[in-house]
Amino acid sequence: MLEAHKKEIRRWLDNKSEPKMWVRRKNDKLKVWDKISFDDCYWLDNYYYIVDDEQANLRKIAVDELDATFEYYNESLDGWFETVLPEWNIDTKYRVKQKVEYPIFKVGNKGTDREFIVEFSSLTIGKVVFAMTNSCYSIGHIFAGELNHTDDCWEDVIYNSERGLFDKQPVLCWEGDNIFEKCIRFYDAKNDKTFSIKGNRDGFKPDNIIPYPHPNDDFIIEMYKNLKD
Repeated sequence: MLEAHKKEIRRWLDNKSEPKMWVRRKNDKLKVWDKISFDDCYWLDNYYYIVDDEQANLRKIAVDELDATFEYYNESLDGWFETVLPEWNIDTKYRVKQKVEYPIFKVGNKGTDREFIVEFSSLTIGKVVFAMTNSCYSIGHIFAGELNHTDDCWEDVIYNSERGLFDKQPVLCWEGDNIFEKCIRFYDAKNDKTFSIKGNRDGFKPDNIIPYPHPNDDFIIEMYKNLKD
């Protein structure tokens, strides 16, 4: 019998007061979890046996979603930490680690003349994509292991993955096929529009919108200062 089964069975047999147990047939096309009583257990190798306790749903996920990752809570360190093989200790809190889709955009020193925006491609690797004049970092600066996008120093920046644009990104806009009448605006990712000339989120939704190629131009920085949340 598989070691994973043995572990669950031993754990359950040690406490016969357990009224029910989750059972799943490994090759069952319906992939349905059924409850069975102690007397109904046959302990077959082609079954999964999951103890029906407060962690049952998490352990079902571990069986059903092989790519799922879990975290446990360490009280002494007061934080959640990833674990590849959860012990399912009843005295330990577990949860499914949320999958992160990159890129992620974060803003530092928001609302100051040192504000800058970073595009993270992983937990610890990011590139500065916008920076105010007095920022400690310039556009193109790479963070590699210096900061995590989960650190408290950041605030979230909305990102529209379909357009590939982040909130308050300088963009070029034009209507229809008239590419000779492009205008410069800032992208409003909350409403999928642009900021108005006055810096409000009540601009228009152009037919065409692409990133402005020189986001570090001085006049762009001055326009950025007028944007309102």
